[in-house]
Amino acid sequence: MIEYFQGLGTEGYFAFAAATIFLQVVPVAAAFILTVSAGAIFGAVKGTATVLTCSTMSATISFFLARNLGRAGLLEATKESKQFQALDKAFGSAGFGTSLTLITLLRLSPVLPFAWANYVFGLSPVPAAAFSVGTLLGSFPAVAAYVSAGSVGADVVINGADFDPVLLGVGVAATLGAITFAGKIATDALKDLDVDLDA
Repeated sequence: MIEYFQGLGTEGYFAFAAATIFLQVVPVAAAFILTVSAGAIFGAVKGTATVLTCSTMSATISFFLARNLGRAGLLEATKESKQFQALDKAFGSAGFGTSLTLITLLRLSPVLPFAWANYVFGLSPVPAAAFSVGTLLGSFPAVAAYVSAGSVGADVVINGADFDPVLLGVGVAATLGAITFAGKIATDALKDLDVDLDA
């Protein structure tokens, strides 16, 4: 797969973007594999930029699909969801700045699955611009970590780069720890704002 996308040159970015956006809008398979693979395909910096762009675009597409096309059916399906009720209440009286903060924190928190949350946010009163910008900001830490891990993994496994197993293990543990820690901080901050999605 890595060789295929790299062999496409500039068109590889568009092919990768199409696959990622499709798998996040229609979550029939995990797009997470493509997130990690982006580091191996494009490198850490370009891979992170590509995945962040794709994730923000796919989230915005799902958001507008929920808001404009399937709202009635989705509202019926989510009316018993405590998570949806908490989000609807939180965004009901929130201004742009508060909505942006909430979306950013929700993206940092591991409580809501990415693809599912996009549709739920579309049903809420959150402003579209706050949703898109908050998604970009809140997704950045995890995306950067996973793409960078994919880049390092490719250097070691595919390119045969020298590595210290202890240093690599510490790096992986630190990355996962940082993502978990950021998620806990975000979840705690959401609870302080009376948005408890674990309830």
